[in-house]
Amino acid sequence: MKKLRLIAVRSQKEEILRELLLLGCVEITEPAAEPQEELLRTLHRSGGGAARSRGEQGKLLNALRLLDQYAPYKKGLLTPLPEVTVETLLSEDALAEDLSAAERIISLDAEVRAITARESRERAVLESLQPWRTLDMPLEYDGTKTCDWLLGALPITVSEAQAAAALSELDANVEQIHEDKTDRYIAVVFRREERDKVLSALREENFSQVTFPGIVGTPEENLALSTQRLEQMAAEKEEKTALIAAESVNRSALQLGADTLSSVIARGEVSDRLLHSESTFYFAGWLSAPEEAKLSAVLDKYDCAWETEDPDPEHPEEVPVKLKNNALTRPYNVVTEMYSLPAYNGLDPNPFLMPFFALFFGMMFADMAYGLLLLIAGLIFTFKAKPRGTMKNMAGLLIQCGISTFVIGFLTGGFFGDAVTQIGLWFGRDWSMVPPLGAIRLGSIEVSLPLDLLAGNNPLYVLIFSIVLGAVHLLVGVAIGMFLKIRDGQWIDAVCNDFSWWVIIAGIGLMALGKGTTVLWIGVAMMVLGVVLTNKGLKRITGIFGAVYNGATGYLGDFLSYSRLMALMLAGSVIASVFNQLGSLGNANGPTVGGTIMFVLVFLIGHGLNFALNLIGCFVHTMRLQFLEFFGKWYRDGGRAFRPLQIKTNFVDIKEE
Repeated sequence: MKKLRLIAVRSQKEEILRELLLLGCVEITEPAAEPQEELLRTLHRSGGGAARSRGEQGKLLNALRLLDQYAPYKKGLLTPLPEVTVETLLSEDALAEDLSAAERIISLDAEVRAITARESRERAVLESLQPWRTLDMPLEYDGTKTCDWLLGALPITVSEAQAAAALSELDANVEQIHEDKTDRYIAVVFRREERDKVLSALREENFSQVTFPGIVGTPEENLALSTQRLEQMAAEKEEKTALIAAESVNRSALQLGADTLSSVIARGEVSDRLLHSESTFYFAGWLSAPEEAKLSAVLDKYDCAWETEDPDPEHPEEVPVKLKNNALTRPYNVVTEMYSLPAYNGLDPNPFLMPFFALFFGMMFADMAYGLLLLIAGLIFTFKAKPRGTMKNMAGLLIQCGISTFVIGFLTGGFFGDAVTQIGLWFGRDWSMVPPLGAIRLGSIEVSLPLDLLAGNNPLYVLIFSIVLGAVHLLVGVAIGMFLKIRDGQWIDAVCNDFSWWVIIAGIGLMALGKGTTVLWIGVAMMVLGVVLTNKGLKRITGIFGAVYNGATGYLGDFLSYSRLMALMLAGSVIASVFNQLGSLGNANGPTVGGTIMFVLVFLIGHGLNFALNLIGCFVHTMRLQFLEFFGKWYRDGGRAFRPLQIKTNFVDIKEE
């Protein structure tokens, strides 16, 4: 990574930003509060370059959301995004038409929502009139000169007779119009001057008055009118909805327009960071070092002055990080980004992750059939869906882990556990998926391949191999940590504090083999020397005890942690075998139709669960071994991601030319 500074003619700003967008290798940072160079003191910052474009993109995205609501489009899981050329993506010629279509959709949706609100009000009126359907009296009727009337509801527990009794001392008449599960609807006629007394008497019976302001005519007439209006509104709403659905022909154009505006917004946001004078503009940022020649070829066409310089080694936290990978290591960006990007003065972990991650995952899964499923799923997704970015990396990780799982499954003879062996027993045959591969002899120990995980001392052999493989993994981590410390001038810490423990571990091994204790004491002396040289005062003594305790317990825990490789391998194999045996119970005395159906059902359910649980467990435990045991020995995290000005799309892919 290199620091970049550029000053150019302001009239060429948009052209230069477009070129940088296409290159995708320059990150433009926020300008310093006070440029130090005398030449830059007259420059000022101007903002607002992206605000309008964000609003326009918001309209397009809102219109797309509405199209998904009114005219859903089901995109298949493996359906790739449509491809367009760079020129088509960056062309703004069709944006005005796209915005016009978006505004039509948004306007029609507003009309639909207005109709929906009117429908809600009309249904409320319809519902309030329903109990009074049999009332043959105009609702606006105001009574006679001497008589008045009112409508209302009583709790269903209050009878019509009780209401009449409450009004017995008044000149009033009560008539029930309707009743339902909760209320009794009544009409009361009384002398006009006794209105207050009538209401007071009825309130003691929990009476609630009902009024219909603005409604003219009988309830039946108004119910008919409301029903008619609802039918008209439904027809109008259906028409508007159909018009929105008809706009679905513009879905692709709207999606392309939204991605076009993403590039416009990206340039606008960068423009907000630039410093300007009347005739020039200036920016500072970061350049991906391998692309400096490409940048030079582009900028030579413009009236500008620019320079690059190496970052300040004293402030690595300021430098953005871009992982440099090949096809094999790139999928592990997924794992690294889950943890944290490396600091600029650290190392890219992906080349060191690749061999161990796939190997550990394969050891834990260890089944040819499961490996084939992972491999096929990754290949189909890669070539059918044509994913980009993180999803492409996930597919690549799936492929590599699938290959590793298949290979180790071949060495252990697992194909859906011991499914082939169990099926062979139905016919009295000794079937196996993998033929004998010979044997490996280590002293008096002989290990036959394929390795039957459930036979003899094989689980113990797998455990020993797991610990040895873990020791190699840790040794690589310590070696990388030593390299980084020596590179930074911390060679005493590297040799005496890190390497000394491996000398001690080697010494313990040699002592156990009867080769003497010389190497062990050399390691102890190195460790003590490291504590003395890197501490001061009393800590030179107390630090020895701390180093012994932390080193011994730390390495012991690290070594034992790799036993999970054996544990998950064995657990997956045992679970698969148990389901195979359960499914085979119906065919214990030979194959039958019922027994075969039972086997297929148990097989599908059991192996489906086993596959899912192992997939999650193996992924999580493999990451744990990388993040805690491996990274703990050397990894320097906390890097800031390199975010260059580049084309980013959500709905289309760029056609590779």
